[in-house]
Amino acid sequence: MAHIQYKTFGQLTLSDYEVFSSVPAHPFWSRVEEVVDFSFADQLCAPLYSTKGQRPYAPSLKLKIHFVQRYHNYSDREMEEAILYHLHLKRFLGVPVSFNGFDHSTLGLDRDRMGSDLFDACHHHILSQALAKGLWGKEDDRWLIDSFHTYANIAKVGSYRLIQQGILQIIQHIKRTYSKLYTHLSQGCPLKSFLKRLSDQAPEGDRLVLFSRLAVEGYSLLHWLESERAKPLFWAWENDKQQLRCLELQGILYQILQENTKPVNPYGDGQAQPQYKELPKKEKPTDRIRSAYDPEVRGGHKTKSMTFTGDKIQVLESRQNGLILNTEPIPGNEWDGDRLVPMVEEMVSRYHVLPKQVIGDTAYGTGGNRQKIKEMQILLSAPIQRSTNPTGLLESNWFVYDPSMDEVTCPLGYSTSKKVRNNKNQGYQFKFQGETCQACPLFDQCTTNEKGRTVFISDFYEIMEQGKSYNQTDEGKNALRARYDVERTNHEAANHHGLRKPRTRGRESLRITSKLTAMVINVKIMVKKLAESIQPFYRYKNCENRVKAPVCPN
Repeated sequence: MAHIQYKTFGQLTLSDYEVFSSVPAHPFWSRVEEVVDFSFADQLCAPLYSTKGQRPYAPSLKLKIHFVQRYHNYSDREMEEAILYHLHLKRFLGVPVSFNGFDHSTLGLDRDRMGSDLFDACHHHILSQALAKGLWGKEDDRWLIDSFHTYANIAKVGSYRLIQQGILQIIQHIKRTYSKLYTHLSQGCPLKSFLKRLSDQAPEGDRLVLFSRLAVEGYSLLHWLESERAKPLFWAWENDKQQLRCLELQGILYQILQENTKPVNPYGDGQAQPQYKELPKKEKPTDRIRSAYDPEVRGGHKTKSMTFTGDKIQVLESRQNGLILNTEPIPGNEWDGDRLVPMVEEMVSRYHVLPKQVIGDTAYGTGGNRQKIKEMQILLSAPIQRSTNPTGLLESNWFVYDPSMDEVTCPLGYSTSKKVRNNKNQGYQFKFQGETCQACPLFDQCTTNEKGRTVFISDFYEIMEQGKSYNQTDEGKNALRARYDVERTNHEAANHHGLRKPRTRGRESLRITSKLTAMVINVKIMVKKLAESIQPFYRYKNCENRVKAPVCPN
């Protein structure tokens, strides 16, 4: 690969040194260079640039700018202003006092060019430097895992507005990128109702008519784009990227229509056009699109009563010094425990470091996770999820399972070895005889099934029992108390660095933001542990010179 020559500022002038030397040392930015070397980005990002043409700014410089932006939770425009006027940031970036080369669009384009995978690589480069300095990776280290929710940068809308968003996206995209197709669309597929607002005060009959017309126009637009008249023009689109984007927007609109509308008379029944009505909330899929502008966003539950619309961010942390080892955004409706094993496996395979223990909450303590983590020679510590009987009758823990005999015994001593495989829940359903259960004095308290009580026994019964016994020991109780340490990191990332309400849209952009946040938190820890302390700047060094406020007489 050819060597890339980046744009340099040369040696700073005497006036630059005079200005920077007059600025007091910053407690953070003046110490970062002592513990972190950002030069790895120049080689890492070299394939993104050409050896011809104008020399680009060094990726290490731009990585520092992204780093500063995430530290302060600046927007792109705020970061542009900070580079212009903040002297301590100019000194940290190594640019002259007169430097004004970056604007807000440059920052956004650079993030898009790098992508989340390169930012993930930058995160691991910094983490490797922390490992080389002994800040994590010891044999007795414990890894903590948890997630926190985010609120998506979207407006919550109903089905009517959601369909409008899908139609508008397609029309605006075609109008902006392919004027010839837009002209034919305006003539061949006139849309009249998709811009009309649906007032809450409108009569119910008018609301139903407007909704039906909007759904019909949505399907009509999709049908016209697939018609014989539009196909030759559509597939003659010269810009393949914009053509693919149009196909994606059509898929989004079609999914929105399928998830929110229901045909009343799909074939017209002698009328001029078919009619549609909105699906009841209970009939809509839980995994439905919530915004046409950010179709990856899903609704989730933080607790049984608290819901949110957005993503969740998984955080894997080393308890040794609180460094973030791995972080990944996931859909808001995804089960937290599904990402435990992939995140741990990635860290073990990348660094060949095995922790003593992985600690998480109840969502991570499933039998499958315990088995896979045990195969990696790591102990998984997590609370056991308490099983409940939805009927309110006797719960399964009243029954005793004997693995050696492979049979289940009820509270009154009746046993059964008759079982049926339950592939969905990964276990067996043990069945008691109906005659035995009906003759039992606890029948009314045990089951309402005349054919007899059934008890589910998981394939991971033994490893779950081992986990339950370990949690009752002093060591297990201490481990479960240690898992709360990760909450401080979650609070810092969510509230101090803007991940609770991110400005971005799309999971790819959120992944970039989460990787940069992990870098910021890790560097803050490295500075605290490794860099030399700096005396804070006081306006008056001697207490005698300070102006004291007057005291009111009694």
